[in-house]
Amino acid sequence: MTYKFPNQNQPNQALNPFDGFKGPLVLILLALIGLTVVLMRTARVQRVSGTEVGIKVNNVTGDITVIAESGTNIYNGLLNSFHLLDMTVQRLEMVSEAGRGQRSGRDDLRIKTVDGSDVFLDLTINYQLRRDMVEEVVTTSGLEDAYKYKWVRDYSRSVCRNVFGEMTTEEFYDASVRNVKAQKAMEELNVLLKPYGIEVSSVITEKFSFHKEYEERIRAKKLADQEVEEQISKAKAARQNQIFREVEATKKKEVVIATYTGEMEKLIVEATANAERDIRQAEAYVIDTQLGADATFYQRDKNAQAILVKAQAEGEALTAMSKAYQGIGGVNLVKRAYAGKIGNMKITGKPFTIESRTERLSYQDETAVAKKKKLAN
Repeated sequence: MTYKFPNQNQPNQALNPFDGFKGPLVLILLALIGLTVVLMRTARVQRVSGTEVGIKVNNVTGDITVIAESGTNIYNGLLNSFHLLDMTVQRLEMVSEAGRGQRSGRDDLRIKTVDGSDVFLDLTINYQLRRDMVEEVVTTSGLEDAYKYKWVRDYSRSVCRNVFGEMTTEEFYDASVRNVKAQKAMEELNVLLKPYGIEVSSVITEKFSFHKEYEERIRAKKLADQEVEEQISKAKAARQNQIFREVEATKKKEVVIATYTGEMEKLIVEATANAERDIRQAEAYVIDTQLGADATFYQRDKNAQAILVKAQAEGEALTAMSKAYQGIGGVNLVKRAYAGKIGNMKITGKPFTIESRTERLSYQDETAVAKKKKLAN
C-alpha cells in the first residue's frame, strides 16, 4: 500500500482570518472564566428571618448596612461580611445550679444585706435588642454577642447587687419586698442599657440561701417568730371573737330596744290617736249638746214667749171678764151660769107634801151680799 504525504514544497492554502486573534481571545476567555470562578467562590447567600436583623459590613470602607426586612440577601463575601442579630427576648440566668446559666459553674449573685448578712440570690434577667437602635448596638458592642457580656451581664450583676443589698435579712422572706426591689433594678438597668440599644423587660428573683451556720440560726429564729406570730394570731382571733360577741350582744340589745321602742311608739301613737278621738268625740258631744241646749233653749224660750203671750191674753181675757163681772153684767152671768146648771138638773118628787106647814123658796144674790159685807168692813 502506498501512502502519499503532502508535499511540503507545495504552496500554502488560504489562511484563516481569525488566526491573528487566537491569542487575545484565549486570554479574554480565560479571564472571564477566572472572574466567574472568583465570583462564584466569593458570592454569598444569607437568609434573614422575622426574628433577626441583618448587618452587612463593607470590609473596605467599614460602612454598615442594616437589613431589617426578612428575606434572602446575596452579597460579595470578599468585599462584605454579613452578621445576624437575634431580636427575640433573651435570658441571662445567674443561678447556683451548675450548667444551667451561661457559666458552667455556680453563678448566683452574692449580696451583702444592710444588717451584714450574706445572701446568695438566683436571678433571671429577660432582655432584648431594640430594632430602632441596631446600629448603636453594633457601634458600641461590636458584632456577634459581645453585648451579652459587655453590657447586660456586668450591669445586671452590679445593679442587682446594689439594689437588693438595700434589704434586710428578714425582708428577703417577704416576696412583696423582693418584687419591689426587682422592679427598681429593672428601671435602673433600662436607664443604663438604653444608650446601647438594650431593653430589659423583667428581673425575676428566684430562690435565695445563706451560709449553712447562719441559715440554721435564721431557721431557728423563724420558728420562734412563727410561734410568736401564732400566739399573736390566736390572741387576735380571741380578740376578734370577743369583739364579734360584743357586737352580736350589742346588736341583740339594739334589736330588743328597737322592738320595745317600736311597741312603745305604737302604744303612744294608739293612745294619742285614742285621746284625739275622745277629744274629737267630746268636742262633738259638746257641740251637739250646746246645739241641742241652744235649740232647747230657743224652743223653750219660744214656748215661754208663747205661754207668756197666752197668759197675757188669758189675763187680759180674765181682766175683761172680771170687768164684765162687775155690775149687772156679773149678775147676769151668774144667772146664766146658774140657769145652765139648773137646766141640766132633774127634779123628781111628789107634787105634794105631807107636812101641814108651808115652805118658802127664796133667792139671794151672793154678789150683792159680798159687796155689802165689803162696804160694811
